[in-house]
Amino acid sequence: MKVLMKTTVAAALLSTAFFANAAEAQQKIGFVSMQNVFQQLPQAQQISERLQQEFADDFAALEKMTTELQGLQEKAERDAQIMSPTERLEISREIEMLETRRQLKYKALREDSERRQQEERNKLMRDIVREAQTVAQAEGYDMVLNDGSVLYAGEELDLTDEVIAKMTGGN
Repeated sequence: MKVLMKTTVAAALLSTAFFANAAEAQQKIGFVSMQNVFQQLPQAQQISERLQQEFADDFAALEKMTTELQGLQEKAERDAQIMSPTERLEISREIEMLETRRQLKYKALREDSERRQQEERNKLMRDIVREAQTVAQAEGYDMVLNDGSVLYAGEELDLTDEVIAKMTGGN
């Protein structure tokens, strides 16, 4: 019984000492809303505009194909009564081929534009992370988390606005 009591008292003292040391070595932790930073940066809008310009010709060609396809379909419907079976078959095949080419072009264009958008987004996100690290180091934070990883934190721990200011030149 005495041994159990001594062990319990020793464990209580050790745990108290452990928690006292932890309280003394309190860490400064903050968070950044990476998505909010991304959305509020003018660079994100510039990326969007640049990519629209980059793919404008391709989208215009796709639109031209769509217009051509609609014209052929209207012609086939309008002239169906006066066309011979051979002419109807030819225009039907032409419509199918044009629709297939249009779908392939659309799929390739969509994949290319999404890939480029992701590349540009990743570059900007790397810049955001770098700036968040700079802000955290300058303000003496031991750890900074993405807000998606935080269940609760007070507003005074939010570094989002400071990162935005640093990236927009508003130091």
